[in-house]
Amino acid sequence: MDLLFKLRSRLRNRIVLPGLTLLLLGAVGVPALLSGRLANSVYSRPTQAPQVVETPEVIALPPLVTNQNYDNGINRLAALRTDRPERPRFEIYRYTVKKGDTPWSIADQFDLKIESILWGNEGMSADAGGLQPDRVINILPVDGVLHTAAEGDTLERLQLLHGVPYETIQEYFGNDLAGIAPEGALPVGQKIIVPGGRNAVVWQEPGPVVVPGKGRYSPGFYSGPLVYIGTGYFAWPVSPIIITQGYWSGHPAIDIDTYPRQPIFASDSGTVIFSGWSDTGYGFLVIVDHGNGYWTYYAHNTANLVSVGQGVLQGQQIAESGSTGNSTG
Repeated sequence: MDLLFKLRSRLRNRIVLPGLTLLLLGAVGVPALLSGRLANSVYSRPTQAPQVVETPEVIALPPLVTNQNYDNGINRLAALRTDRPERPRFEIYRYTVKKGDTPWSIADQFDLKIESILWGNEGMSADAGGLQPDRVINILPVDGVLHTAAEGDTLERLQLLHGVPYETIQEYFGNDLAGIAPEGALPVGQKIIVPGGRNAVVWQEPGPVVVPGKGRYSPGFYSGPLVYIGTGYFAWPVSPIIITQGYWSGHPAIDIDTYPRQPIFASDSGTVIFSGWSDTGYGFLVIVDHGNGYWTYYAHNTANLVSVGQGVLQGQQIAESGSTGNSTG
């Protein structure tokens, strides 16, 4: 812009004198007469600088379509694409579980935290998925908790239970709680979305439970001396490794994709302390105690190939993969 201004300024200065000379030529008629006293008087007079007139910006009009009737005005051309923003969702969506789904994959599909999938469905646990194909589950519109109001529940109590100010719960558009006092009773059975709320994540360990008089050993679990002690270094139990659900607070395990009846190998040496059907949703399960504070679990098997009390070495086949128990495949 500075360069353009300088060029225009120089051009303006050059126009002044030629313009004056042409004017004198028209009045006198002979160029030679411009001399002596007249010339001195002409050139000694002060002259006014010409005014600078900015050139207006010209915008071309769109071409006129001549084969249309404009009696009622000019119609706006239809846009080939109209961007319509998505409206926020406030209601609960009902999702039908498909084969291969996990809480992890469903959460990723709806852009939610994994915990929100669990907290939106009472009784669902992440340890064994708690999912079966064709099961219909709740998908919350936001991260948080779905609370079913019980006798004695109030907004103040929900604030204590889920760690969210009661105003946030009451003002959430999808709850329809306007006019209810913080200490007022909530309608029993009403489904209430607690945005940003939290529940305790409980993982049900598929191992020996505490039995009075028997400590952690219960029927079906091995309680004898250990045969092998592990090295402390763990190998993958299958190959190749395709992780379908990782390790998180409600799922302290790793889900690995396998083909039917794929060989499963012991990750480290140890002693089998459980081999059988698990009532906690893990289907056919093998648990190996490595004698150094570590246990490994091999769940959802088609067949277990080891028995309780048997010693196994790292890399020894102990089962065949499957989809038993609470597994979507």
